[in-house]
Amino acid sequence: MSKSNLKKFMKKSKLKSAYSLLELSIVIIIISILISGAMSVSVTGVNNAKVRVTKDRMQEVYKALGNYLIANRRLPCPASLRAIEATDTDYGVEVGAGAGCIGSGVYTSTVNLVYGAIPVTTLGLSNEMAKDAFDSKVVYLIDPNFTVAAPAAADFNNVNFSSAQFVNIITVSEVPSSTAQVITTDAIIALISHGANKAGAFNANANAQNPRSSDANEMENDIANVGATGVDTGDYDGQIISAAGNSDVFDDIIFYKRRNDFVEDFKAMFLIACDGSQNPSTINFTSSLSAYYGQVINNTACTAPATQTRKCEAYGAWVNITNACM
Repeated sequence: MSKSNLKKFMKKSKLKSAYSLLELSIVIIIISILISGAMSVSVTGVNNAKVRVTKDRMQEVYKALGNYLIANRRLPCPASLRAIEATDTDYGVEVGAGAGCIGSGVYTSTVNLVYGAIPVTTLGLSNEMAKDAFDSKVVYLIDPNFTVAAPAAADFNNVNFSSAQFVNIITVSEVPSSTAQVITTDAIIALISHGANKAGAFNANANAQNPRSSDANEMENDIANVGATGVDTGDYDGQIISAAGNSDVFDDIIFYKRRNDFVEDFKAMFLIACDGSQNPSTINFTSSLSAYYGQVINNTACTAPATQTRKCEAYGAWVNITNACM
């Protein structure tokens, strides 16, 4: 092959093997799209895994709350949302027990609820259980009446776990489209994770609230106008959104329970009393003695040895045993 022919051949070969700028651009765009899609799938997968971890932790916290209830005849107060995991010795310790759960880092509002952190130390759990998988403190919202121990003798003169009103406490709703649908109005506790976006959350090693979300549904789940250190008040209304199909932003994770859920799940019927001032409709029972589930009360108005009796049955319902002094 002559020298000139060799040059022509090499030139022709290079043209065939080389990519034009247009072809290179198309290849780069395709690769970028594939990488972007893979990263999106990867991030979604990681977040989904963290959501599952957070939900599992909430279930474990619920079990610990139930065990605490059985042992102490009450639920614990929240811990401080201002406490820092790495440095504060009171991290995860309930605040204000016996005093309405009032204290540093537990927020009160105009509704009869308190808004704080999970009291993991009080519950005998690890610090990890106070957080979601996104490293934010999980909110523990509770009606403080249920943090007052049910006394040994049933007592309706003072509010406690047994005698507290257990309906119309915390309202939990979901928003599948534009209109909220109420799931329950009777939750007495709620655990709230502010999700991957962490809007309105308190980070595990911070004592201040993250910037709040602009999403109306997420704003229902956090607290507004948080006071400075030592001013432990804020604004919330006892309304919680558990899911919002109408929002591209909403990623909160919600767990809630009613009083009767605790009673049923942890066999705590023994803590539910019958009010002595409430008489069965079929009997004029003049005794005002209250009683716990399974106890039998004699009418003190009967002249001995005559008796008139009634029994405290499930969920505070009296049942007559004898209808008159006999």
